[in-house]
Amino acid sequence: MRVINDTIHGSFSIDGVREDLLSTPEFNKLSHIKQLGLAHLVFPGAHHTRFEHSLGVSHLAGRMADSLSLSEEESTIVEVAAMLHDVGHGPYSHTLEHILHERGGADHMHITEGIITGDYEILSDEERSLFPERRTVPEILESYGIDPKEVSSLIHGPDAGGKERNLFHWGEGAEAFHSQDHTMGHLVHGPVDCDQMDYLLRDAHFTGVRHGIIDHHRLIHCMERHSGDIAVSEGGLSALEGMMTARALMYSAVYFHKVTRITEVMLSRAVERSEENLPDAVLMQRMVDAEVWHALDSAGPFAKDMIKRLKYRRLLKNCLTRRMDELTPVQIDRLVHLATNSEDRIQVEDEIARRSGLDPGYVCIDVPSIKLLLSEPRMAAVDVRIIGKDGRTRWFREHTPVADALRKRQVSQNAMSVITLKGYEEAVSNIAERIIYS
Repeated sequence: MRVINDTIHGSFSIDGVREDLLSTPEFNKLSHIKQLGLAHLVFPGAHHTRFEHSLGVSHLAGRMADSLSLSEEESTIVEVAAMLHDVGHGPYSHTLEHILHERGGADHMHITEGIITGDYEILSDEERSLFPERRTVPEILESYGIDPKEVSSLIHGPDAGGKERNLFHWGEGAEAFHSQDHTMGHLVHGPVDCDQMDYLLRDAHFTGVRHGIIDHHRLIHCMERHSGDIAVSEGGLSALEGMMTARALMYSAVYFHKVTRITEVMLSRAVERSEENLPDAVLMQRMVDAEVWHALDSAGPFAKDMIKRLKYRRLLKNCLTRRMDELTPVQIDRLVHLATNSEDRIQVEDEIARRSGLDPGYVCIDVPSIKLLLSEPRMAAVDVRIIGKDGRTRWFREHTPVADALRKRQVSQNAMSVITLKGYEEAVSNIAERIIYS
């Protein structure tokens, strides 16, 4: 048995299969991947990692399983799935994921599935010598009578490699799955799950932004199993409103903070524009944060300059921003195109830079909302079943206007921004305005 002294949840113990998983290289790699990427440049305390988050999620999964009266076997599987839910994350988590995926790698969901089922190897040839008697993740699971595919399905749905990621698709369409019992999977990913409970609490603590404080004890206590789904009794309605509101506020105040976005864009552009001097995407996905930083430091003058600027916090600056209500439908379509077509975006960025007297790379177009849609499908999922004191089951939106307000709320006030070197803001702004929408 191992006792974990956790900053958020206090002391709790893990044993059995989870204790064995704790010693694997796949799980220990997470201790070198920061939960919030480069957010510590804005929030100095935000140095926590995916490792401690995953342990916290597993702990909460066990508490939620107890509240729902799951069997011992079911509880163990849920705790294991929660512990492994982020095991496929690569360096800097979501910041680099889409670039590496686009360049021939895989997203963290596919890698997580591969690690759990034994189809993905995180170790290089020279690293394998450190583990002469290594047991893989699926071997550990099977030694305890746990089916790796079942664990994977709880995290990503019945077909993690294909189109049916059902457990990510919540909201009004959730009733389509009531013929099956998805309760265990919904504990890991859903509108009320152990993953976001932990990251809200943990991120709020380490950033010092109190928006993420939620009454998770009350919310867990009020959870019930209902028609193969998770419902919340009416006594937990206020706690649920608080969690949904906290999530929205944390996305605005922390995850999509304007300076946090600048640091992410700088790192992304350093990787994007140094492809020929970096390891291929598959190898980079096996790295941790420090290894990518080291690789970029010798990947050419532009990447080296970006790393130095991040190191000493000499950041690029926003020079042009537009809110959604300031854009025409045609302009919105243009921004969506640029956000989802990197080659076209790079051409536009370089044309703006050339006309402004800057080298390529020092003008960046950022469309935050697209990143949100790609990385966090739960943000639009605010409907949860509420069991009333009269025994009737209603949707969350039928109890409170908060549900619809949160669904409509913009996470980032800026639909787009243009980022450039300090001192060039006015020139770049004037030129970008003309070129982006032409």
